Amino acid sequence: MRSDQREIGRVKDPRAPIPGWILALALPVSALPSYLPSRTRNPSFAPQRREILAELDRMERSPHPLERPVVVLAGWRSPFFVAAALRERLRRLTSPRDDDFLSISYATKSDIDAIADGVVERVRERWPVAPEEPPVEVDVVAHSMGGLVARLASSPDRAESHRLRVRRLFTLATPHRGAKLARHIAIDPASQNMRPGSRFLRDLDESLPSAAFELICYAHLNDRWVGASRTAPHGRTPIWTGGTRFFSHYSITSDAAILADIARRLRSEPPLAGDPSAPPRD
Repeated sequence: MRSDQREIGRVKDPRAPIPGWILALALPVSALPSYLPSRTRNPSFAPQRREILAELDRMERSPHPLERPVVVLAGWRSPFFVAAALRERLRRLTSPRDDDFLSISYATKSDIDAIADGVVERVRERWPVAPEEPPVEVDVVAHSMGGLVARLASSPDRAESHRLRVRRLFTLATPHRGAKLARHIAIDPASQNMRPGSRFLRDLDESLPSAAFELICYAHLNDRWVGASRTAPHGRTPIWTGGTRFFSHYSITSDAAILADIARRLRSEPPLAGDPSAPPRD
């Protein structure tokens, strides 16, 4: 299997294969928190676990071609295998073509502007087009800060040649309204930008009405890093589940119901979730 989840800034062949032992470790380890689910259920998004497992099995057994490539973006300081595991889960549920996916991490990077530039460059490298043609259109699945990176990279204020063309942006526990943790701990420019009310977040919100992408936000309760109520821009609400008792901010990337909902949308099938609603608590 080929991989493109090298971290931005590393000098490494982006086509180098992922060692099998890494994926073999990353998938189950990243899913461990899901074995400690919260008891709170969302009335508009509460399929039974057996129904979810049956749906995941159906999608794995019946691959479906994608309308456009999928880019998976990591969160703040997140190790590359978290995005790699999310990428692999979505690949198994949708297209059998590894070439349809690209995951990007930036664990050592601290400037969101530079990260966004790097994402645009990686996508152009991965799916090149002629100089006179617009960049390839993609769907983006982003965890945490990755959603802000995607919004910045696709901002209409950027020149088309340096812009990420996003059709749909799926954000998982993204601090669209700022992160709870960043109010107390902000050790680098990226975390400072994620403080509630920051100039960076206000600029993103000002450009959102003219954004060309569809935005679908997901949240976990018990998210002590971001807070479920902060995972959609002002005036919008997320699709939420009860999350897990521990590490809920990270376990969202392995939430079976959310993965099934995203996969169905990527496959152009009706979503599982009902209308978004305000989370009852963070």
